[in-house]
Amino acid sequence: MKQIILLVIILIIAMSLRANKQELMIRIISIPENTPPEAKIFIAGNFNNWNPGDPDYQLQLVDGKYQIEVDLADLTAVEFKFTRGSWDTVEKGIHEEEIANHRWESNDPENTLEFAIANWRDFCEDSPAKPHTLSGEVIYHENFYIPQLDRNRTIRIYLPAGYASASNRYPVLYMHDGQNLFDNATSFAGEWKIDESLEKLTQQGKMEGLIVVGIDNHPTKRSDEYSPWDNKKYNCIGEGDKYVDFIVNTLKPWIDEKYHTLPDKEHTGIAGSSLGGLISFYAGCKYPDTFSKLGIFSPAFWFAKKPLINYFKNSPIPKNCRIYIDVGTAEGDNPQGQKAYLNDAKEFNQLLQDAGIPDSNLKLVIDQGAGHNERYWAKRFPEACLWLWSTP
Repeated sequence: MKQIILLVIILIIAMSLRANKQELMIRIISIPENTPPEAKIFIAGNFNNWNPGDPDYQLQLVDGKYQIEVDLADLTAVEFKFTRGSWDTVEKGIHEEEIANHRWESNDPENTLEFAIANWRDFCEDSPAKPHTLSGEVIYHENFYIPQLDRNRTIRIYLPAGYASASNRYPVLYMHDGQNLFDNATSFAGEWKIDESLEKLTQQGKMEGLIVVGIDNHPTKRSDEYSPWDNKKYNCIGEGDKYVDFIVNTLKPWIDEKYHTLPDKEHTGIAGSSLGGLISFYAGCKYPDTFSKLGIFSPAFWFAKKPLINYFKNSPIPKNCRIYIDVGTAEGDNPQGQKAYLNDAKEFNQLLQDAGIPDSNLKLVIDQGAGHNERYWAKRFPEACLWLWSTP
């Protein structure tokens, strides 16, 4: 009798586990014509630490279509992209543009997703095999130690024209995703063209000079470092608080000692896109005596919306802080995602207005038809930069 009861219990547990198990069938229905015949296609996402060549996540060819079944385990949402084994071979859009991560949430009734890959990055015109595209002087500091996270990182620093021969001191803008700011050859997702834009603005006499400090992102912990809070849906362990502490308490003092900076808050800003926009907003709340200018490009506020709003209400941004927010109307790869980006940008702008920040210190830009990639951030950066450093 005991054996029968034990077998029944085991059966019930097995059935429960099976019922709770979520699997997502992902299928590629078409690939670019220039895809090598021997190509292996992988999926990289928040379920495998964004490993672009993970053998456990290689798609298999079944009836002429590449497919894979992903066990979601405890995840209720996933983000992913397709590669041929590295980020240099990641998928791109129909116009060779960078595309947003594909997203799926457990409340989506469809458990089979089909995709058409338009292009591969290494076969596009802006392939990383092209020569470097640096303008002006950009200095690299490799293996810079982050004591708060016990990791090393490359720091890329743009110095304004005439820096070496002048005795001037310059304002500083700290930016995330440093690989993508200055050089197409080092970029994994397109280039912001920060150096070209600032060189041009200086030549035109619109800016006297600006130092930009770019902090490379971590290849597998980007969302961890750019969110102060955990997000179990996307397998994120929030390390954003430590990351911001690193910028303020370790990196900034070093930059101010080594370079000709204007170290006060009136001349210090922080900016980034997507999750980089979220962590920049958080930095403005936590360190109001350090940053007086926030550049929030295409912010992924949805990733930690409720805790960020609560934090803002308890640690409001000063009224004399200048805050630039922008968003495209085609962010995300589905109507739901596009709506979330657009509405959240508007909502946070309204929160800032309700908190008493004057309109002269707020700027909301809605870019019609713009997507979620470096091409559009590069387009909007010059005007954003001019506005942030102008006098209201």
